[in-house]
Amino acid sequence: MSAGAASYSKKLSTSGSGKKSRKKVKNQSALICGTILAALVAVLGISYGVGRAYYSKRFLADTFINGVDVSGMTYEEAVKALKADKIPEELTVTAIDGKKFVISPKDFGYKRSASGEVKKLYDGVNRSTWFTGYAGRTDFTFDDEATYDKALLDEQLNAQDWGSTSTTDARLELTDDGYEIVKEVQGNKVTDMAKLEQAVTDALGKGEFEVELGAGTGCYTLPAITSDTFTDQCEALNKVFNLSITYDFDYTTETITGKTLLSMIDMDDMGNYAVNEKAVEDYVDKLAEKYDTYDTKRTFNSTLQGKVTVDPSADALYGWWIWKDATVEQLVGLLEEGKSVEGIDPIYYSDGPFEYTGVESARSAKDDIGKTYIEVDLTNQQMWYYKDGKEEYTCYIVSGQTTSLARTTLEGVYKLWSKETNKRMKDRNADGEEWDTTCNYWNNISLCGIGMHDSTWRGAFGGTIYQWNGSHGCINMPYEGAQYIYENVELGTPVVMFYE
Repeated sequence: MSAGAASYSKKLSTSGSGKKSRKKVKNQSALICGTILAALVAVLGISYGVGRAYYSKRFLADTFINGVDVSGMTYEEAVKALKADKIPEELTVTAIDGKKFVISPKDFGYKRSASGEVKKLYDGVNRSTWFTGYAGRTDFTFDDEATYDKALLDEQLNAQDWGSTSTTDARLELTDDGYEIVKEVQGNKVTDMAKLEQAVTDALGKGEFEVELGAGTGCYTLPAITSDTFTDQCEALNKVFNLSITYDFDYTTETITGKTLLSMIDMDDMGNYAVNEKAVEDYVDKLAEKYDTYDTKRTFNSTLQGKVTVDPSADALYGWWIWKDATVEQLVGLLEEGKSVEGIDPIYYSDGPFEYTGVESARSAKDDIGKTYIEVDLTNQQMWYYKDGKEEYTCYIVSGQTTSLARTTLEGVYKLWSKETNKRMKDRNADGEEWDTTCNYWNNISLCGIGMHDSTWRGAFGGTIYQWNGSHGCINMPYEGAQYIYENVELGTPVVMFYE
């Protein structure tokens, strides 16, 4: 056989074995794919089984209950995470004064439904499709309902000692140092127990075991008036309280301040005040009662008769006499100005230029005559002039004739009002008697025409002349006596005249 034939034969041989090889490859690929598929199915089956086994007693992946992630948790773990098994040991109620009252929920049969609700959700999980949990979040919710014995709760609440302090409003209080604001008191006494019970019930309904009994609960009576209500008024009152008005009575003073001053004003809630004129009048009346000496009885140590009582009379006008209307007007004005004043004199009554006052230096609590005065003993018909307690001059006189009331010289404390020389004395009395004469020295001691003057027409003085040949009411004196008074005795000097 030739070489060409041998080569061909080999090719044929080779070609036949290739067909068998391709068939074998196809069989191997199928085997591999089957193996892989079987393995995959096996893996999936195993994974499913493992997952099914894992989630058989658990919540599925990506599960939330009431916003809490319970993925993969057992029932017990979920209950714990949700605190569904928790019942607080204490219900704490805080009163308005901060005092805490603790009650055990067990004492009023408190129970929760939460654990049961979680169990329902747990039992409802389809664990055969456990793998769906990985497809997205699943949310469950439930209402945590609590139950308890309301009657037992109310009994527990009513058994507490909530307090006994009553609520009081703020007020202004006058003290020795002025007005003070007494703050309101928020009492701890419960005045509406039903509202307290409701506040606790509402809290329990929200699952809350801390209850604050504040002002808004309505359990307590709240102050109707608070301290800030009086701020402006207190300031205004104390401004008046601290004013000082001092009246000068020569030997002493009277200061109006504090409570006395406040009694003379009326103030509104805004701190505005008006003077109460009636109260001012009452105060001035008291001043007059205490310090007026005009038209009062006096005790006097006379030269010859010793201690005598000198009664007042309509002709004798010596002494201090507060002019009430004018002084009230003065004080009202000072109060309205709202300024303190020191050393002001009250206004004394006056009749033209004649003011009803006494000698300032002689003024004291018991006396207003002092040690400088003219004494006229109408019974003994003699006069004396004392200066600083020392006798400076004396002489006999003739006073008004006592046979007629119109001519009788009335006793009392007179005052040396004015002086004149060459005085024409012309007048007529109630008896119809007239006179017209002139004296050299006229010392006026009244506002009704009674004077101490020289009577040069008389030849004698003293004794009982006044009883049958007396004056028309004046004090007739020797020329030298009238001249002495005119030249030496100051105006305003008291002239004390009296009978036995």
